[in-house]
Amino acid sequence: MKTTQIYSWLIAIILIGSVAEIAIGADLKTVQRVTGDAVAIPSEPKGIVLLAVRWDRHWKCGGFENAQLRVIGFDKLPSAKLSDGDDQDLILDDAPRVMTKPIFENYAFLVEPGEYGLSRLEIKVARSVSDVGFLKVPRSKFLAEGKSLGGSFSLVAGEVVYIGHFYLDCKQQPTMWRYYPDGRDGFDGYLSSLKKAYPALDTSKVLFRLFQTKEFGHDYALP
Repeated sequence: MKTTQIYSWLIAIILIGSVAEIAIGADLKTVQRVTGDAVAIPSEPKGIVLLAVRWDRHWKCGGFENAQLRVIGFDKLPSAKLSDGDDQDLILDDAPRVMTKPIFENYAFLVEPGEYGLSRLEIKVARSVSDVGFLKVPRSKFLAEGKSLGGSFSLVAGEVVYIGHFYLDCKQQPTMWRYYPDGRDGFDGYLSSLKKAYPALDTSKVLFRLFQTKEFGHDYALP
């Protein structure tokens, strides 16, 4: 299911005791999270990206007692950002620290048109209550020659694009995996759930265009 390349990227940092928290921001000129009635068919020059993330702990994950997605970040390509410390343009980092629920949380972002590449990934792992750390892949490991080795998504102005459901895969070492609703009926069910959260969204205009990756998901097109 996976290639061995992703394992060479994952840097395990074991922190005994507590885990340091880092405040992270995003480039609001490029990306802005939107909710409720603000999620609608955008006017130019913006587009909307839809995705969902599960932040709950996955127990018995890849040899660890548990693992949890903590950070997923994307840069608008080609990225001029060189430092691993620079903020990503689109970032998801609001995983609960204590109480988690086994559900996918929906997200909608108003973004500038273009291509966005995966540029940061962090997974919290624990072998016990006191043996806790992170598997981290920073920007410098993802981006090369204007592309992301981890994968990317794209959209043009005026589009509303669904790029996937993101959660862990635990068959080998814990890693992120891009999932999706199964078939047209599954996608229609997902759109129906979105309508409850985003009443102004014309779900008939939502495009199924998955985050394209060789490392964190399989190719798939709606039948």
